[in-house]
Amino acid sequence: MATNEKLGSKKTEQEEVKENFVKKTISFFTKYQNIIYGVIIGILVLACAWIAFDRFYMQKKIGEASAQIVHPIALFMAGDTASLNLALEGDDENDGFLTIASGYKLTKTANTANYYAGLCYLKLGQKDEAMTYLKKFKKKEDVMWYQCQANIGDLYDENGDEANALKYYQKAVKSEDPFFTPMTLFKIAQIFERQEKWSDAVETYKAIEDRFYTEYNRMSIAQYAEKAKIKASK
Repeated sequence: MATNEKLGSKKTEQEEVKENFVKKTISFFTKYQNIIYGVIIGILVLACAWIAFDRFYMQKKIGEASAQIVHPIALFMAGDTASLNLALEGDDENDGFLTIASGYKLTKTANTANYYAGLCYLKLGQKDEAMTYLKKFKKKEDVMWYQCQANIGDLYDENGDEANALKYYQKAVKSEDPFFTPMTLFKIAQIFERQEKWSDAVETYKAIEDRFYTEYNRMSIAQYAEKAKIKASK
């Protein structure tokens, strides 16, 4: 009997707690319903605005940018000075990389235009401008992004800034590209040699052998590795 009374009492308490919770919830909603409705409406308005923005503006911009970049890429591939300048600046009929990069900022194509603009400046020997645009290139196309980091590393290395050169080279060698990655690893090892960090140089040459054995042989890395081992053992 006592047990039944305890169970009944406990059940009543639980029901009262639930009832109080429901009352408090209703009271809260009633008190702040205008704010709650305002927030919900605001979210719906923002969602609709974003959908409209994407559908009627962004998709159009993406299409335009994709079509515009074809011509300057062709000029870039030509590689001569006149073509590179046209690829950058454009002409009366076609936009160049600089215009595409600034005029279509929210698109993936604008990001690509920054990279090509940096490469154009690099080929034209305008290293400060090259650095500026290469650093604007964000990680969307992995292969191109890794190559971009290697190019930035080259620019720092040419300026004698070995610390930043290593920083960007280390980003670049996370790629498994069989062509530029072993070469970038080699550049890292060469910096370690200049700094007389022979053990680090040995490890880097070993990384080329382990990850890119064909290129290790083609580039005759063994002779550099052997020299570094001798120096490291002293």
